[in-house]
Amino acid sequence: HATDEHATDEHEDHDHDGDLDPHWWLDVSRMATAAGIIGDELAEQTGNADFAACGTEIEQELRTLDQEIEETLAIIPTENRKLVTDHRAFGYFANRYGFEMVGAVVPSASTDAEASSADLAELIHTIEELQIPAIFTNVASPTALADAVAAEVGFDVQVVSLFTESLGPEGSGAESYQDMMRSNAETTQPSI
Repeated sequence: HATDEHATDEHEDHDHDGDLDPHWWLDVSRMATAAGIIGDELAEQTGNADFAACGTEIEQELRTLDQEIEETLAIIPTENRKLVTDHRAFGYFANRYGFEMVGAVVPSASTDAEASSADLAELIHTIEELQIPAIFTNVASPTALADAVAAEVGFDVQVVSLFTESLGPEGSGAESYQDMMRSNAETTQPSI
């Protein structure tokens, strides 16, 4: 991490109220770097150079995907690059692709945490003030609280599900990591 071009001192951009954001895989460039490192390490540990070749192949594929996602999201104007999510899972995604995290229904990196009524009132105010058109949620988590927040805002706010912590089932368009990230970018882009 220290040698990563996206690294920051003491993880300052990834610290959410004392909670470290573990969702680094939502930054495809980090996954590309990881693929190369893992392939090289496996090759060194096993003596089988095929691991390094595979790591390099996956790294290149992910670098191409990273550029594709940048291009997909490029049409979103800078002033619209503000995210509200169900929990603080998109810090790495936001940092990599030029978004600002402006709020979360549950102000934690964990979906097990709870939001207070004051937190929710503040979030509703933020959404109204910044005219945020969507709340992004984890497809594997209930959306009742995000739906309630959206209903309290003085204009139509979509609740949009993204693949955050798992791949999708067959037919979902998110069966592989690459498909998941492509699907998330394509789903995010028209919602903002």
